[in-house]
Amino acid sequence: MFKKSQNNRFIVEECGKDKSISCYILTDKKTGIQYLSNWTGASGGITPLLDENGNISKVDTKTLS
Repeated sequence: MFKKSQNNRFIVEECGKDKSISCYILTDKKTGIQYLSNWTGASGGITPLLDENGNISKVDTKTLS
């Protein structure tokens, strides 16, 4: 679903896939914010991942390649 581009701002990890549904976790290399993206057929959605306290999930950008 996601194509390689010259702008490598996001790390894309596939977290699930079956016949009609694909799920990805996107990590923004600049901000460290993580997003959950899903695609079902011709439609999809994206939302920030949240931690157990309802805060936006963020990783240390120094550890990202």
